[in-house]
Amino acid sequence: MKKKVAPIETERLLLREIDEQDTEQIIRWRSDPEIYQHFVHPHKITREEHLKWFHEHYLYNEDRIDWLCRIKETGAAAGVFGIKRNKAEVLTAELSYLLDEEKRNKGYAQEALSALLAWGRQNWKVKTVVAEIHKRNEASLHLIKKLGFELQKEKGGFLLYQYDK
Repeated sequence: MKKKVAPIETERLLLREIDEQDTEQIIRWRSDPEIYQHFVHPHKITREEHLKWFHEHYLYNEDRIDWLCRIKETGAAAGVFGIKRNKAEVLTAELSYLLDEEKRNKGYAQEALSALLAWGRQNWKVKTVVAEIHKRNEASLHLIKKLGFELQKEKGGFLLYQYDK
């Protein structure tokens, strides 16, 4: 089983590694058609599916960390933000994220992802970070460009962005 990582604190957010108690919240976000329509394998996730992934894959994967994000001021859950190290490509990682609908357009995703970029550089010595965004996901495309990612290529219905700063 992998070691737990320390929480990440930003000006407005507290991110801590997901655990089994987050299951219902993650399923709620992950099962929203507005969210999963932009996934590589779009479908509503079940509790059993999530728990199987969590216990059989996530807990043993040293190269993936997902944080549940809470707003410090209110304690409200805002989303899940993850980073996955790619061992096949040296010093490369991929970002992923789900943001609660009510928390969008407030800068939370940008703040959380900026913290993950810094965490990846500091803890994994990552030099390149990628994000695969569905080409119809305008909000994510806007966000990733705002963070300084640059378009590398189109792959099916997805656009691959890269950050090398």
